[in-house]
Amino acid sequence: MPPIDIVNLTKKYGKIEALSSFNLQIDKPQCVSILGPNGAGKTTLLKALTNIIKPTSGTVTIDGITVSENPMQALQGVGTLIEQPEFYPYLTGREIIEFAARVKGATRTKVTEELGHLSNLLSLEEYLDRKTGTYSRGMKQRVCLAVALVMEPKILILDEPTFGLDPRGMKEVRDLIINLKKERDIIILMSTHLISEAKEVSDRVIIVDRGKKIYDTANENNDNIMKVTLETPLDIHGKKKDHKDMQLTFLNETTLLVTLSNGMDNSVAIEKLISFGYRVKWAEPYNDIEEKYLQSVSL
Repeated sequence: MPPIDIVNLTKKYGKIEALSSFNLQIDKPQCVSILGPNGAGKTTLLKALTNIIKPTSGTVTIDGITVSENPMQALQGVGTLIEQPEFYPYLTGREIIEFAARVKGATRTKVTEELGHLSNLLSLEEYLDRKTGTYSRGMKQRVCLAVALVMEPKILILDEPTFGLDPRGMKEVRDLIINLKKERDIIILMSTHLISEAKEVSDRVIIVDRGKKIYDTANENNDNIMKVTLETPLDIHGKKKDHKDMQLTFLNETTLLVTLSNGMDNSVAIEKLISFGYRVKWAEPYNDIEEKYLQSVSL
């Protein structure tokens, strides 16, 4: 059984179906992004996974343990950051992290180790002994992440971890997630409404809308693919699909994907297309996740 196994998960609030027969299996360490607009069901999914809410039907198991039946055992190796928790403003960052470590069973020696490791990992040293009431939103988010990472969880669940942060804070959180993937065998399941964020940090992206999973894909590197829009429609059936150093995939009569090989520069490829008789209107990097999101999600 995979470490995370969600089967036919449904959650209703009266007549509103926040999740509808949702299925998800994660069977190895990786970062999986749940991507969707506000109200798509992302937070509901993560709350059901962490036993904050009870599903109407369906099951959630972690390491073979049903979360709703035995939440303490199921969530023992799980670190979470759900929504935007607030701290008592008179507590310091050190006190909050120490408390989280003791709740998770850390010895005094282990608490000290965790404080040193996490403060270094999240650049908290300067702020540990300041009261959290004086923290910026970004600093509070770092402490939240520290609490989630206490005792090196095997699974990390993050609900829009960059929400409300400035560009520098967003980059720091994304870099942290990327570094965690490199340093540890960990499953990171995070929600986001930012396509660029999902593309940057994830190994797998799941698009949700209105409580349903509508797309599930590995996050491939498409740096060698560009999307080309033509000035005028053409008969795609009469056009050659393969050329030296380029493969053409027609999406419709005015749009095609150009896959480049041998390190060909985009400008060179465009010149070749023009020489083949294509009237190029514009070209742009191809983002398969963005394309599917815009095609599938209700706006």
